[in-house]
Amino acid sequence: MSPGFLQIKKLLSNEGGRNLHRQVFIFAGNESWQQDALNNILLDHVSDSLWVGEEAPDKYPFVENKQAQSWLGKEKRVVVFDANKNFDPDSFAAISGIVMGGGLFILLLPPAEKWKNIYSSHFGQRLINSITSSSDIIVVNQDDNECTFTHNKTITSSLADCAAPFFTLDQQSAVESIEKQSLNNTNKPIVLVSDRGRGKSAALGIAAARLIQSGIKNIVITAPRLRATDIIFKHIAEILPDADVTRGKVSYGERVIQFYSPDQLIHDDINADLLLVDEAAAIPVPLLTSFLHRYTQCIFATTVHGYEGTGRGFALRFYKVLNDTNPGWLKLQMKTPIRWAENDLLEKWMFSLLCLDAEIVEPSVIGEVDNNKLEIELIQHSVIAKSETLLNDIFSLLVLAHYRTQPGDLQRILDDETLSIYVVKYNQHVLAIALVSHEGGFSEQLAEKIYRGERRPRGHLLAQALTYHCGVENAATYKYARVMRIAVHPKFQQQGIGTKLLKYIVQNEKLAGYDAIGTSFGMNASLLNFWRQSKFSVMRIGFKREQTSGEHAAIMLLPLNSQGERVYSRVESRFIKQLPFWFEDVLKELPSEIKKLFPVNNERQPQLSAEDIEDLEAYVKYSRNYELCIAALNNLVLHEQHTIHKNDFPENFRQILNDKVLDKKNWKEIGRDMGLIGKDDARKLFQQAIFYLLDNT
Repeated sequence: MSPGFLQIKKLLSNEGGRNLHRQVFIFAGNESWQQDALNNILLDHVSDSLWVGEEAPDKYPFVENKQAQSWLGKEKRVVVFDANKNFDPDSFAAISGIVMGGGLFILLLPPAEKWKNIYSSHFGQRLINSITSSSDIIVVNQDDNECTFTHNKTITSSLADCAAPFFTLDQQSAVESIEKQSLNNTNKPIVLVSDRGRGKSAALGIAAARLIQSGIKNIVITAPRLRATDIIFKHIAEILPDADVTRGKVSYGERVIQFYSPDQLIHDDINADLLLVDEAAAIPVPLLTSFLHRYTQCIFATTVHGYEGTGRGFALRFYKVLNDTNPGWLKLQMKTPIRWAENDLLEKWMFSLLCLDAEIVEPSVIGEVDNNKLEIELIQHSVIAKSETLLNDIFSLLVLAHYRTQPGDLQRILDDETLSIYVVKYNQHVLAIALVSHEGGFSEQLAEKIYRGERRPRGHLLAQALTYHCGVENAATYKYARVMRIAVHPKFQQQGIGTKLLKYIVQNEKLAGYDAIGTSFGMNASLLNFWRQSKFSVMRIGFKREQTSGEHAAIMLLPLNSQGERVYSRVESRFIKQLPFWFEDVLKELPSEIKKLFPVNNERQPQLSAEDIEDLEAYVKYSRNYELCIAALNNLVLHEQHTIHKNDFPENFRQILNDKVLDKKNWKEIGRDMGLIGKDDARKLFQQAIFYLLDNT
């Protein structure tokens, strides 16, 4: 083994721990050389390593890129990140946090002479430049196995010794503050913020366990996903060894700590003496606000510069809500790293590469805005790639505006040529940003398969929804522009800047030859009014609430030419016709303030229309479900009541048709009442009843 590899192997003989930096190595060479080198270096550390990529190696624990987030909260001494063919920024951001202090992050890249070709995109060049310009990242080339670097010495620690179960003074302080507020019944919301690796989730677990011991009977924990709370329940179990522990629930005598999804907390009658919300930034503010109204004591914890990239937007939007509704709320902050040293090399590289530390321009720098002097332009990816300031301005606004902004969005901004990027500038600073994707333009054959539910081309949300969900068979043959994100600097909102930007986009996309422009978002009254002011109309409402937002998705459309008008008129006609049936059935729980924004025509047609016949045929022949053909199916059953009530009409068919159409029962209720196994069986029986009815009319 070469001296360089021996030196790397020696790093793993250290005990590691929070007082050590994590070291980054690049192994640049062919894959067989990389495998041999790793086998030598990690010979005694295979079980304490994790390989991340697209293809599993022979003997290492492995996770695919798309599953990397499932490892959040866990730890490994070594992560091998295979980027020989592709570098996944979302996976990288998520998985980098599992490397423990003193551990190694090893990035596998092809030979250096191939970097220019394999990583030729703007993001690829950004990655390579971040490596070659850093003195902290060690590149080991296949051609010269020698590598010299400063040994990973112990960093002088500023951590004070804390008694178990605490690791840092600010973690102890945070837990004690949570205990004091909760036990004194102050009813003041608490917000706990930190970067990753500071022990935030552990602090919630410690606090929950100690509060249960102190007498609080019912603690509820929520987060975007159950797996995000694993570290919380791990610390609860350690402090309460005599408790009955299952995944997502701890019973301590008659006292209970239990996980519920954000959606359950809003729609089910769940009692909680204390609500702990982890990764609150990944939950939309309207949902968090509803928690404040429903639960007496709430603790909100979130990552500031996390892999999801949402902490700063959360702060701006949610702090305003708290100031308005609970001015006595308490903010706690944990700054000291627990799992690695301060100024960690891997963390600094990740933040810089992925713009996770990008900050919006201060309003004082921009000054008072004159709307007549705004500069609006469609900006090229290459221009953004050449300006770090411009890239940071754009990405920071997106992070603030949308709770789902992720590192992968940075890659799209730099590389995705199907994505148009519009900016509004004032005094050389970005005030607003919009991302517009381009969709559709499929062949008639592919459009037909989309209509039948046989194909779902990735990324074409508008084209597919208008074809499959809205029932217009050739809609996917037309070309659409979709506004994916639109964001205005929070200090300059409500000044018409967003409306002016949208007007410019509409004009530009029309000149570019697109047939229609649309958008999709979690529906609320404010957003509906914004888009309606620009002449967009709702074409579809999602039947289920999004788990993270608690809102039904809306698709809105604006035609740009005569072809777009044809699609628009057909979709609008179907939407208006289906709406009263949806409001009585699958959308009956839609908030009243949303329902009243839609004028509903409750008049029933005297006979089946041509659209009804089309939908009935699609329901019978293809995979289109009841909800998508609800008007046609309801009209059929209502018009054929005389047939349904004939003596020779099967009783089970009569019951399910009337239960669904006349009594508006949901599928679960129907299944229970008719002794069926579940919802799927109820749907199948209903379809069989429709087949029989059509054959006998």
